[in-house]
Amino acid sequence: MENPGDSELDPRHWAGSAAAIKTLFRIALLVQLVSGVGTTCKAADNADAELMRAATELARRYDARYAARDSAGMAALYAADGRLVSPDGPTLHGRVALTAYYSKRFATGFRGYVTKVVEVHAQGNSGHGISEFAVSTPIVNRQTHQLHGTIVSVYQHDADGWHFSLVVHSVPGSRRGDLVGQM
Repeated sequence: MENPGDSELDPRHWAGSAAAIKTLFRIALLVQLVSGVGTTCKAADNADAELMRAATELARRYDARYAARDSAGMAALYAADGRLVSPDGPTLHGRVALTAYYSKRFATGFRGYVTKVVEVHAQGNSGHGISEFAVSTPIVNRQTHQLHGTIVSVYQHDADGWHFSLVVHSVPGSRRGDLVGQM
């Protein structure tokens, strides 16, 4: 049978020993570090959740403005210096260029744009994400074709809220420039 104070669980075991106090300090420090990592992870999770809400709302507004054929409204979803890299070739920069692009796009008969945000990752006042999209594209004889693809977005938060800083569309099986009149 052990003597009282011989067990490491008994506080008397640690009393008066410098090595024991250092060990307790290391254990306490380790506990603080582990709980701090948990706090950091929770903060990152909260930031990602906030960005997911914002990205989903941006996607909803994008789809609604696309359906309304609102070129200026589409451009307003982007930051003032926002960029769009479209599979049909041009890289557009700024709201004036984006408004002109969407006006031309709507004139070609595209409709039914649907976006689904798949994942996002926040980084301070910015973040990035991946979405999937589908859009009905016009083809010959007044028929349409459902085009599906992926969007990589960079988001930026400013005084006016969240905006697209960069949007890159990718359509499987296509090369840049192959989709002239299709995207």
